[in-house]
Amino acid sequence: MDPNSSDAPEAMPERVYGPAASGVVGTLITAALCAGVLEFLVLTSFLGQHLWHDARLGHDAVFTLPLLIWIIVLVVTIAWALRTLTIWLQVDEHGFRLRGLCRRTRTADWEEVGSVVAIRDIRRPGRAAELLDSGSMFDALELLRPDGTRLAVVSGRVFGPRAQLETLRRARGAGVPIEQIESIGVEELRRTHRDWISLAEAHPNLLLALLVLFYIAHNAVTFAIWGL
Repeated sequence: MDPNSSDAPEAMPERVYGPAASGVVGTLITAALCAGVLEFLVLTSFLGQHLWHDARLGHDAVFTLPLLIWIIVLVVTIAWALRTLTIWLQVDEHGFRLRGLCRRTRTADWEEVGSVVAIRDIRRPGRAAELLDSGSMFDALELLRPDGTRLAVVSGRVFGPRAQLETLRRARGAGVPIEQIESIGVEELRRTHRDWISLAEAHPNLLLALLVLFYIAHNAVTFAIWGL
């Protein structure tokens, strides 16, 4: 469907969208990987040696360090998972509300939205181009303030194509200008709209390398302090 078509939508009730099933499964797998699989040495050392009986735990800072780091990883992972799994989008003829746990609520009337930019494909470094539903889904749907800064983004990977198309219909019906971009690179987006691109999107390989180094270091410290 072309977001620039002029057909106005009929009056419809409010629509509510949560995370897509693929996003939920991916989030749960990633959370289990980060908090469990990559911390295998920490967990097996702690459980295998019954370290909760050790008098040094909680009193000796060095001895407690591996467990403390794992607890921090667990808390961060749970917060990230809740942020993704509890996100929901409400759209109606008056505006939109984007809410969820561990995130700031985004809400605005359509009169406060200066424009909508529908980006079919954002070319990110370090990955092959992904196949999108050429008839319905966009890599990102940017809702912008009148000054061009980002108000909110409706991600196809999070909400799926129906939420994006419904947002486009509501925005078009409210008279919000809509621009479609077929393909654009991350670096070009950073030059023109720096606030649209996070550090993780701009440097995914660097982020992955830092995560790998962190888990290697944590397991090495655990082995040095607790052994097997």
